[in-house]
Amino acid sequence: MIQSLMRAIDLLEMLKDSDKSFSISELSDRLALPPSTVHRILQTFCARKYVTKDETSHLYRLGPALISLGSSASHNLRLQDLAKPVLLDLSQSTGEDAFLIVRAGNKGLVLDKVEGANILKVVEKFGTAVDLHCGAIRKALLAYQGEEFIQNYINVKLAPATDVTSPTPEELLQSLDRIRRNGVSFSYGDYIQDAVGVGAPIFSSDGKVLASIGIIAPAARIDTEHGAQISTIVKQHADELSYNMGYSSVNT
Repeated sequence: MIQSLMRAIDLLEMLKDSDKSFSISELSDRLALPPSTVHRILQTFCARKYVTKDETSHLYRLGPALISLGSSASHNLRLQDLAKPVLLDLSQSTGEDAFLIVRAGNKGLVLDKVEGANILKVVEKFGTAVDLHCGAIRKALLAYQGEEFIQNYINVKLAPATDVTSPTPEELLQSLDRIRRNGVSFSYGDYIQDAVGVGAPIFSSDGKVLASIGIIAPAARIDTEHGAQISTIVKQHADELSYNMGYSSVNT
């Protein structure tokens, strides 16, 4: 464990346990840390609004940045609960491993996974974080980000290209436009050799993209006809989960 990080977490936990505000000396006594150490931690948290300081009383309490953080965490928990039966059915319908992926900065993070019946698999584990332009399921997330985010992403990840397999900015933009037109994403060998991915976005009640779901399989099992069938199945399951999250295309 990282000791300095544990100290910072302990301090947040101390502030969370009461609705009162604390002085540096109180926190120092309760945490058995030098006042200088507590002050440095508080300064860092204050800079990012995780903690606020009353300039008159010089007391500290939890800040507003934690509200959105907690809201995002609870939203993902609800999403994961509602996604589980949809992922199970998607896996059973296709025989392939089904994934739920959420955005974490410039990466797509595997939030949940259901194993399919087929024995030969493409390995992608729970918690795996990969760049958003890699693979159909992650590109389904990237396609529905704002224009500014996508341009910044291209500037960071594709200019210059990070490796020989990376698409050009023009190729990626065309791919994202195609995903938005079709509502589903398809990839072959984007970052896993001889693997096929199919993904589709999940939307919230306000029309914002929350996550994406899809399957990954060896290319040998997915010919053109089967790929079209699976794309339809993935899109149907994504639409079902979006509906369960309160999304209606009529109201957006």
